[in-house]
Amino acid sequence: SSGEPSHSTSTMGKFRNKKNFKNRSKSNGQWTQDRVNGFAKTNDKLFDFYKKQGLIPEGEWDQFVETLRKDLPVSFRIQGCHKDREVLQQELEQKFIAPIAASGDAGAFEPKPLAWYPGAYQTPMSRSEVRAHPTLAALHNFLVTEAELGNVSRQEAVSMIPPLLLKPEAHHHVLDVCAAPGSKTMQLIEMQHATDPNPSGFIIANDVDKKRSYLLCHQVLKRMKSANCVVICEDGALMPNMKWKDDSVLKFDRVLCDVICSGDGTLRKNPDIWPKWTPQEGLGLHKLQLSIARRSIQQLKVGGLMVYSTCSMNPMENEAVVAQLLREGKGSVRLVDAHPRLPGLKASRGVSTWKVFDREMVEYATAADVPAEGPLTRAFTASMWPPTEDEAKQMNLHHVMRLLPHHQDTGGFFVALIERVAEDEDEEKRKAEARAPAFKRQKMFKDEPFTFLKKDDERWNDLKSYYGISDSFAYENLFNRLIEGDNARQLFYVNEGVKQFILGNMTLLSIQNAGMKMFGRNENKVEKVRYRISQEGVDYLHTFMSNQKMRVPKEDMLILLRAVGKTDEKGQKALVDMELLQSKEELRTLKSGSVVLYVDETRPICAWIGQRTAAPYVGKEERIHHLRLLGEDVDSMEAIEKTKRKQKAMEAREAAWDKKAKEDAAAAGSKGEDVEVEGDETDEKEVKRMKLDESADELKADEED
Repeated sequence: SSGEPSHSTSTMGKFRNKKNFKNRSKSNGQWTQDRVNGFAKTNDKLFDFYKKQGLIPEGEWDQFVETLRKDLPVSFRIQGCHKDREVLQQELEQKFIAPIAASGDAGAFEPKPLAWYPGAYQTPMSRSEVRAHPTLAALHNFLVTEAELGNVSRQEAVSMIPPLLLKPEAHHHVLDVCAAPGSKTMQLIEMQHATDPNPSGFIIANDVDKKRSYLLCHQVLKRMKSANCVVICEDGALMPNMKWKDDSVLKFDRVLCDVICSGDGTLRKNPDIWPKWTPQEGLGLHKLQLSIARRSIQQLKVGGLMVYSTCSMNPMENEAVVAQLLREGKGSVRLVDAHPRLPGLKASRGVSTWKVFDREMVEYATAADVPAEGPLTRAFTASMWPPTEDEAKQMNLHHVMRLLPHHQDTGGFFVALIERVAEDEDEEKRKAEARAPAFKRQKMFKDEPFTFLKKDDERWNDLKSYYGISDSFAYENLFNRLIEGDNARQLFYVNEGVKQFILGNMTLLSIQNAGMKMFGRNENKVEKVRYRISQEGVDYLHTFMSNQKMRVPKEDMLILLRAVGKTDEKGQKALVDMELLQSKEELRTLKSGSVVLYVDETRPICAWIGQRTAAPYVGKEERIHHLRLLGEDVDSMEAIEKTKRKQKAMEAREAAWDKKAKEDAAAAGSKGEDVEVEGDETDEKEVKRMKLDESADELKADEED
């Protein structure tokens, strides 16, 4: 939901919590206003359905339809808790936004701040236009580089709303039930770090699909560099009770339940939905949405808040689900008026009446009107119909938000803020009576165990002595993923809350990973310490260090960073001659091996030094980011990286297409059919189309959106 696309699947059970599971667009983004991929951007059933629901204010219908047919604008935000947020925002506005505004280019529009979210921006231009327009090339490269590091999030505007309503605090326990690809999870982490750089609370980010949980590990754990997040892989509707200290059941202060949906709110971004949509989309998902939301609210502690959200405008997936939650709660939960919490955001209020249609737009006034026998019997359930007049007075469904695309040039969206005000005596009874779904649960791979360092661990004594790490560092919160940890390649670090969660739930849940990488094993036999410091964990660790760290002149740092990614004539990683550095004598007083260097102590980098040479241990994006903050012009570097990404993406697509063609040929050959793989006109056209498709960085942006 929330504009976050996902891969298609024919097995709903395998992808229960995935969002827009059959609506991912395969277009290259070059869409016209009225047509896409050969079909018109129109759907009589869709228009008829929403006209009859009465959700669009009188006189706004034409504007609503016109907006739906336009491509979705680009929106993004600067990370809220980033130490360099103000510097990045100033760089963005002065170097990228101001020149676009002053360019006089009638086809280029500068991003403007969102009135309801400081640090967030939107431009009326689509993703393909931003990517292709020469006036916006530098801005696009900036967004790609900083997004890869987690400093910027390219995210649909309405997708930013749920975390803003939850407002998690530093000590809160937070559950993100359907988290992948992770843009909202990153927001939640940012908000917990806003008042405390080392929050005691934690966030459990869950997704039912194994591959998407791996994506979460990359998007969230690696980019956010936080010790307070865990990624798990469980079915949100069947989530077991999680254990907490003293074997008690873990209840959460905040729960984000952003469920799978039909995705008609993403028509502007996923136009392939246009010819497919029927009322059946919402009918078919209602029960699943309710089961996920019901289980989510059961894990909320008294006084806690839950957001239920979808990227659908359909009452069947929205108010109908919320109404049933309130009905079942019998006063234990209530709706909170979300509208005053985001001044500046224009949102429609929820409705208490709606109409129920089948696939062919046949209306059923009540559940009793559905035929007792036949294919429709199982498609409907009583909770799909509106509440009675008396129920509606108690439910306050007008407290929920519906975002309509034409009001602020966004996608469509729905948000409900729910508070648990008392325990529900019937919860356990309903849970016991609930029948398991008809499909099989996804088979999980056996997860590697989490092995935490013991007191006086030999590896720790080695690290402490070499790097001069103070006793205040909680080294027993370091872990590896091997039973016998002496040969572990990496050591990760988590806060105390995450550690207790892992120890209590390691055998109960499929835990993918947690925390941030702090150390990586040295492969260089010359070095006298077993592990080197990882760039992902250096911001936190270096404040505890007294050895192997040093301030260097800005000129030296520039020399080191410019060498990142370069190779010598033999193709080996290029090393910097120590004689080129002003600080060479001071550097030689350190031990050869892993060191931490900085110009500004808030921006350390990991490096390696020997007696004659030195080299940074940072990636290309990190290199560009640090050079940018040091005042360097990095436009040419980012342009080179963009070219490399495009070339790599093109090669990957061609390889995938060749593999598919060979597999098809082999399959057809096994049936005795005559097949000609090469020279097929259709195949050649498809390859050309694929070459024009989105570059690799835009595919990543798809996931972030």
